[in-house]
Amino acid sequence: SPQTIRIGQDNCDFCKMTISDNRFGAEIVTKKSKIYKFDDEHCILGFINSKKITPEQIAGIYFTDFNSPHQLLNAEAAHFLQSPNFRSPMNGNIAAFRHEDSLINALPQFSGNKISWEEMQK
Repeated sequence: SPQTIRIGQDNCDFCKMTISDNRFGAEIVTKKSKIYKFDDEHCILGFINSKKITPEQIAGIYFTDFNSPHQLLNAEAAHFLQSPNFRSPMNGNIAAFRHEDSLINALPQFSGNKISWEEMQK
């Protein structure tokens, strides 16, 4: 299962920078319980595309809930909003929400587009 991301202590496994914004973190958990941590959507996708691990090795992919920064959501169940107004650490500018209502409530402040996990991976 995923581990809490320690802001200011954990480093991103892709860009190696210290994870500094608790609204945009992400994790990959492998079937052997190895955990890779990332500072935003840009880095987790870069890591996946680098082929450092295969899809068969992945047990789960998780994103930080934008509204509850210490809770991680399974990527397949999360609702994603892409907005330049987020200004995430590596300019991925995508936030995850537990409920679609939460995403809709964020739209007045962070205008953008709803995007799925599948669309993000293309």
